[in-house]
Amino acid sequence: MEAAPSRRADAVRNRERVISAAAAVFAERGVEASVPEVAARAGVGKATVYRSFPTKEHLIAAVVIDRLADFEGRVRARLDEPDAWAALADVLAEGAEKHCADRAITAGISAGIELPELNAARATLWEALERLMARAKAQGRMRVDAGPGDLRVLWAGAARMLVVDGVDDPAEWRRYARLVLDALRA
Repeated sequence: MEAAPSRRADAVRNRERVISAAAAVFAERGVEASVPEVAARAGVGKATVYRSFPTKEHLIAAVVIDRLADFEGRVRARLDEPDAWAALADVLAEGAEKHCADRAITAGISAGIELPELNAARATLWEALERLMARAKAQGRMRVDAGPGDLRVLWAGAARMLVVDGVDDPAEWRRYARLVLDALRA
């Protein structure tokens, strides 16, 4: 069996620059920003972007995967906290602040992109959330009929409206995160 070809060091650096630039551009402008804008911010040409990311969806997915992995790490770091409900509230409040500052999170997650690597990142995040939510239920703090899908629908709806309304106050985003959690409280 042949080993997968290794990427040239400059190609790896360019890919990292493109992801970093895309994260910044999408955070500021949302995923409506163009590939040429991302390329300009990265200091590369459009062709360089498309060598690593065959479509804009692949580029958006790369940024969203990073965001989901960060959120998953925050959830997993709290899985063993004694009060699972408080841990869930804290992680959602932190997530709300990140959403407020980064338009790519909300837009990218709700963009309807179906790529295997993005689906895998979503699945591992939902698995981690399910574990934390199961503990909150076992402690009697969360509705037993609530699941990660409910949290996703409620939060995604709130986040989309906050973006549409141009809300950029982190306190307001945290307030809506608390309202979403209240809907799930036992």
